[in-house]
Amino acid sequence: MISMIRIDDRLVHGQVAVKWSKELGISRIVVVSDSIAQNEIQVSALKMAGPSGVKVAVLSLEKAIAILSDPRSEQLKILVVTNEPKYVAGLVPKLKEKPMLNMANYGRIGGSLSDKEKITETVYLSEEDKETLKEIFDAGYDFSYQPLPDDTPQSLKSLIGG
Repeated sequence: MISMIRIDDRLVHGQVAVKWSKELGISRIVVVSDSIAQNEIQVSALKMAGPSGVKVAVLSLEKAIAILSDPRSEQLKILVVTNEPKYVAGLVPKLKEKPMLNMANYGRIGGSLSDKEKITETVYLSEEDKETLKEIFDAGYDFSYQPLPDDTPQSLKSLIGG
């Protein structure tokens, strides 16, 4: 079972590895990124960043869809983390379940901030990001903007003005 899908530039880091893993009681973290899955050094670093007792897998979108759709995954508590909205847009229509979506710490790494709109202190979106998120919203999903489990969740759709 997928407990949550989170978009976060930093992927597996303190907030995800410690706070969210503990809050959600997960046993697996699945990082979804086609490019990172091909980089052995990044894969190794992400696996080492996982908390004790939680297995980390770094998968391409295609492989993630196959594994997360496998009935054996229903017995696990999984946190999916990605660094791009396009992976959420590609993943959620293929899932039987409708997991909670979360976004924080996105858009400040890579590219110029002048080309992005500041949505919150930790979320900056390009026009392409907004278009991808609109597709996800139109499919009946919303994201909570909630950097930490103790923070009050806010609707990303409302924050964007959609």
